[in-house]
Order: sequence, then C-alpha cells, then structure tokens
Amino acid sequence: MEEILAGDRPFGDCDYIRQRTHLHYRHRLLLLKEHSKGAHLLLTAQDDASGDRHHQVLGDPAVRVATDTWLSAVRGGRELPWPEEELDAVLETAAAQGLRATVPPLAEGAADLVRLHEAAGTWVWSEPRAEVDPLGEFFRRVFSASFQGLVLTSPGGRVRETLLRGAELLHELCPTLAPSALSHVHLVVVAGKKSSPGSVSPGSVSSGSASPGFASLTHPRIPGVIFLSPAVLGDAWQAAEYLLHEAMHVKFTDLEHTHSLLDEDYDAAASPLIRPHWNRARPEASEGWPLDRALTVSHVYTTLALFHSTVAARHAELAGRYGPITGADPARQARRSFDRAQYLLHRLGRHAERLGAGGRLFLRWLGGINEAFDPSPAPEGAYAHLVLDLYEREADTIRRALSRPDAGRADEDAAGLRSAARQEISGCLAVLAATGEPSGQGHELQDQDRVLTELESSGASFRDSAEAFLRTRNLVLRALGPVPPAAFLSPVPHRPEETVAEIVRAMVEESGRRLGALLER
Repeated sequence: MEEILAGDRPFGDCDYIRQRTHLHYRHRLLLLKEHSKGAHLLLTAQDDASGDRHHQVLGDPAVRVATDTWLSAVRGGRELPWPEEELDAVLETAAAQGLRATVPPLAEGAADLVRLHEAAGTWVWSEPRAEVDPLGEFFRRVFSASFQGLVLTSPGGRVRETLLRGAELLHELCPTLAPSALSHVHLVVVAGKKSSPGSVSPGSVSSGSASPGFASLTHPRIPGVIFLSPAVLGDAWQAAEYLLHEAMHVKFTDLEHTHSLLDEDYDAAASPLIRPHWNRARPEASEGWPLDRALTVSHVYTTLALFHSTVAARHAELAGRYGPITGADPARQARRSFDRAQYLLHRLGRHAERLGAGGRLFLRWLGGINEAFDPSPAPEGAYAHLVLDLYEREADTIRRALSRPDAGRADEDAAGLRSAARQEISGCLAVLAATGEPSGQGHELQDQDRVLTELESSGASFRDSAEAFLRTRNLVLRALGPVPPAAFLSPVPHRPEETVAEIVRAMVEESGRRLGALLER
C-alpha cells in the first residue's frame, strides 16, 4: 500500500508530479513574462539550472504565490491584492538567487535555516531573518491576509525538537511514503493564535480546525506550505501524523495543478456537497464538503489508514525511542480512517460526471487501494457507524470538560443535559425496535429514563445530571455497537422511505445541537 501511494504514476510518483509541476510553472511564467521583468529573468535563470534547483526555485512558496496571483489577475481582469512592483521584485529576487544560492529563495533570508529532515528539502520558518528580506516580507503579508486570527511564530526549543523527532519517526514508520509526501512540502510554519479576538477565514482552510481550536491547516493559494499549531506537537507520534496528514493535502494541490481532476467548468461554490457525518454540525458551517475537498480528504484518510495500521504494528517496538502513544488507539484510528475514506469515495462515485478525466482515474485508483487493503469494509451506503463514532467522541469531549475545575454549574445546563439524554434514549429504543435487537438492552435504557425523570423532579445538580448523561451515552453505545452496519440500511417499519440510519443520524444531530453551547463553553 505504501509503495502504491508513494510511487504509482500518475498520482503517487513524486518525481513525476514534480516534473509536471515544473512544466506547469514554466508555462505560467511564459504567459506572464510580457507583464513582468522578473518572470522573464526567472525563466532565463532556470534554463541552465538542474532538476533539483528547478524544484527549489519554481516550487518555492513565495515564487508560486506571486506567479499565481499575478497571472490570475491578468487573465481575470481583476485588481491585484499587492502592487505589481512587489510581485515583480519577488520574481526578480528569486531569479538572482537562483543563479548563486543553494537554498530555496524564501529560505535565503533565514538567519537559522532549520531543515525538517536530512532526507527532505523541507525547512522550518524561524526568526530572526535578514534585515533586507523582500521574499520574507512578502510571505508575511500573504500569511496575514490569509489567516487573520493567526501569527507567524518561531518554534521554541521543545516544539522544534518534537517537530524534528516527528519527521524522523515518520521516515522510520513509512520509509517510502514519508520522503515522497514531504517532497511536496517546501516550508513548515508553526503558527500561533492572536491574543486579540480574530478568526481564520473559513474559505482558506483546507484541513484542520480554524478557530478557536486551530490544529493544522493548508491553504490552496499558498502551495507547498503546511501550518501547524504547537498544540499538535505534543509528542513525536502526533507530530508525525500531522506532518503526513498536511503533506498529503499539499501533494493533492500539486495534483490539481497538473492533472484534470475536476471538470473544466467546476465551481466549488456550486458543487454538490458530501456530508462528513463524523463532524459535528455547526449552525455557521455548510452542510457538507464540495467535491474537490472530498477528493483531497479521501486521499488523506487512505494515507492515514496506512499510517495508523503501521503505528499499531510498531509502536511497542519504537516506544523506547519515541515515548508512549498518548492519543487514541492506533488500531481504532486505522479503522476510522478506512471507514471515512470508503464513505467519501462511495459518495464521490455518485458525482463522477463532475470530475475531469484525471479525477475519475484518481477516484478509481484510490477506490482500488481501499478495496485491496481494507480488512473489513462496511456495506456501500452505510454511514450510521460514522455517526456513532461522532457520538462517542462527543461523550469523551464532555467527560474531559467535566474534569476541569471551572466546569459549568448552571441550572439550564443541567436541565439541557437531562433533556438531551432522554431524547437519546428515545432514539435508541426506536432503532432497537426497527432492527429487532435483544430487548434486554431496551430494559436498561427504560430504567435509565426513569432515573433521569427522578433527577428532573428533584432539580438535580449539574454534576449529577452530567454523570447521568454520560451513563446514558454508555448504554446507547453498548446497545447500538453490536448492530451490524448492514442492519442500519434497513427501512423503518411502516416508513419504507426512511432507513434506520436516519433515525441514528437525527438522534445524534439533535443531541449535538442541544449540547452545542455547552461544548463551546
């Protein structure tokens, strides 16, 4: 599986994709050279450069952003977000550095050049930088315009060490895939949140979480860069996972630039949406992902299934060098990744006509990988197991919140928890009746409903209500866990147009809405 993801043409082989990316940007510079002296100089400088130097210069994030931004404005007749003189200076500086420097143009201004790994050309943003640093200043402005709630930071000693150890661990776990994926990443930025109120522009996030819980990000208009929060650099295992996760998003951006993944007339704003049932619905968010996002996420989850499977097999062997795993069980994480990838691929298959020729091939390629390596796939169309995964993780979130010394005590929160628990019992009983599961589970749930009624009558405290809520969730998970995924596809008796899965989804979503304010606090 690793060899396929890292080496298959046209979607895995990093050398092939890099060659195509080089041609793509040479073509863009040719289109731009009548408008830009810097584009002309950069093309000339590249004529005598080696393949590695092509990758360093034409793959440099500042060069790519300047080229893409300028050409997009020229073609679309739009106003440039930055002056032409600044964009031209970026390309001209890169051309001059390309003739004499041995590091990427944007890295030239770094006082302390930190490389992510000896086997990768990736470097880590750090301060201070040179006093005269046109590319660095340009990148700062691009970052500020794209992520209004974040700031560029220089990783401190512990964070830097964890990041580098994570890269080392990733190369040990995936010796073929790690260098292939990271070859698409030119720069790693450790970003922090602004102390003043602000938010990350939702349109710029292609992965990770924005605000308030920023974890990791890529930006489709800042190719070759991944942005990580110090919060995901707690240990080498977590750092390795996030590096691979975001590197695959960056690789997908290179694939988008060089392959016909999407239909010529594709518009993300008008795209069909695919609902990721493992994410809690938020009132301010759309009800799903457009096809391009679903494609890149399915690519990432396929890769993470490999990563977590490998961690499950090798963590005991490597714990002495990299420490114990502090996150979720890797075998469960692998199962979760396979499930999510498979669900997205099935849903994407329903909209294959909206993809380009390359996109349809990409979909078949990823589907083939999952079919060959997934040890226990769910039936096509199944998604209730994904909803229940959210349900279980949400309970863990509440359990952690309750352990905090400042956990809420408001009466309305206590009443809300009891009401949500009773609604969940009602939904679960409806599922058990529709699937014909053992009645013993139903009796336990009915007993718990009576307990909740008594707590309601006595005006129970927040703490007692929360503990009863968590007991309810444990009972529901115990009742629905053994139900086979295929059973959730069955129609509801007397309502043939509705499946049992829809009862589960409605139960979890309604409870999630009730708990939304509490979870945010």
